[in-house]
Amino acid sequence: MRRWLWLMALAPALRAQSPEEVRAAVSKALPVLERSTGNFVAKRTCVSCHHNILSILTFRMARDLGFPIDPAILSAAEEKTFRGLRKPEALDEAIQATTLNDPTPDESYLLMAANWAGIEPNLTTAVYARRLANWQREGHWVTSDFRPPHSSSIFTATATAVYAIRVYMPDELAAERDACIARARDWLAKTRPASTEDAAFRLLGLVWANAQEEQIAAAKRDLVVMRKPSGGWPQLPPYEADAYSTGEALFALHESGVPANDAAFRVGLKFLLSTQAGDGTWRIRTRMLSPAEVSPKYFTTGFPYGHDEYLSYAGSCWAVMALLEAAPRRFLDRRLRPPQRDWKWAALFGKADDIDPNGITDGGTTVLMMAAPDAEKVKRLLARGAKADPRAVTIAAAYRGTAASIQLLLDAGAGIPPKALVLASMSGDLDNVKLLLARGAEPSAVALSQAVTFGCPEIVRTLIAAGAPAKITEKTGINLLHWAAIANRASVIPVLAATGTPVNATDQNGYTPLMYAATIDFGDTETLKALLKAGADPFIRNHDGRTAREQARHFHHAAIEAALR
Repeated sequence: MRRWLWLMALAPALRAQSPEEVRAAVSKALPVLERSTGNFVAKRTCVSCHHNILSILTFRMARDLGFPIDPAILSAAEEKTFRGLRKPEALDEAIQATTLNDPTPDESYLLMAANWAGIEPNLTTAVYARRLANWQREGHWVTSDFRPPHSSSIFTATATAVYAIRVYMPDELAAERDACIARARDWLAKTRPASTEDAAFRLLGLVWANAQEEQIAAAKRDLVVMRKPSGGWPQLPPYEADAYSTGEALFALHESGVPANDAAFRVGLKFLLSTQAGDGTWRIRTRMLSPAEVSPKYFTTGFPYGHDEYLSYAGSCWAVMALLEAAPRRFLDRRLRPPQRDWKWAALFGKADDIDPNGITDGGTTVLMMAAPDAEKVKRLLARGAKADPRAVTIAAAYRGTAASIQLLLDAGAGIPPKALVLASMSGDLDNVKLLLARGAEPSAVALSQAVTFGCPEIVRTLIAAGAPAKITEKTGINLLHWAAIANRASVIPVLAATGTPVNATDQNGYTPLMYAATIDFGDTETLKALLKAGADPFIRNHDGRTAREQARHFHHAAIEAALR
């Protein structure tokens, strides 16, 4: 009955498309998505944006609207996805930053999906949310991922961080939470999008941050003007429209209050219905044309389209969610029951003055480790006899602005684990990096590599000056300038080039850094220009016999080709 009520409500929006057509499109897509999800989660241990997060959002949304979803598949996806939030050692791993890799979108998307799945706030979600808030830089968040469109946008990183922080950051930190969201709101309102992914998540971020109506209206206009005459949205302005970009655009528009009978929404639905394949899927062509291995090894899940499989899966999820978006469901402000307060809560978010300074969890996390990001608490605990555990240094280094805590811990005799410098380099905190180096931390290749992929030129420069190996080369022939190009980190290229890192080195595929910059279209040419300025030779040919300019032409990257003339 709910499904038919939804179809009746949707009917005025469709006009040329009957409710039966939309119902058939959703019903045809869901089984293919379910089979693919089941195969993915059975074979892959990592939590992916495409087959874990988007699967849960899509299936939860469809199930709530009355569409049948295989409970075994949804349960398997959620068990794998939320294992890090539910297992007995979840809190210890969260505090100790055991799995910290790329908080946005890894942890922000995870918490967003957790909220949709009804996972109530607890100590573990609070730790993740607080660290997310701490990683904010000048109003926004960054990501070390570089797989456009769905894993490289700082707008996506920022919007999902806002959602996660708003839902899961504890009320004890309300002032910090609200200030963080306000900074994000200002950044989103002032920063122009370059892609549909940017524009869609900019709009979502403003909605989730409770922006002013005029700010949301301006973001809507910026998204709508990106629509193609076909009625759909493209990944980048020169591209043809596809279901990935159209689906996320419609999702964002509806979340911002655009009704299903709005013209922009209506023509977007028409585009999706007209481009769905006979098997219920949508094909989206990937921009990750690089031969470098940038993800876990690919395997097929039974979803079609070969090299385009994973992005097509993600695009099909967005398309289905867009078709479902005419239903009257909202996700914002799903604040659930607050967790119980205990001694661990006091150590993490209270003053920790009335608990044993050497208290410890069953998983080995001490009170001092819980308090590590807060210098005042660290000082009081040390004065009361807390033992200076080197793991507390690592935890403090996983946060920005914690040099005072690190200094106190080191002065109290704590050693410096190698991971501490790596986490400080990832977070982008130059003061922490300098302090750790000054106190004897090893300037490792891992820390330098993370600084490159997170795009931190001053940290790259500092680590190299301290002795980090700038000229490291993988067995594939890829050096750090290759990675700067693959990750589109233009700002670190002059720093690396100044060390003599070979700018024209070729890897096992015959690719120079410039060849990678000509292959992957991020929608700008800053990396390419930085490489040329550093002395990149545009006439070196890859194993296919193409120069960088010919490579750009081969993949129809007009702006990149023009920059190479």
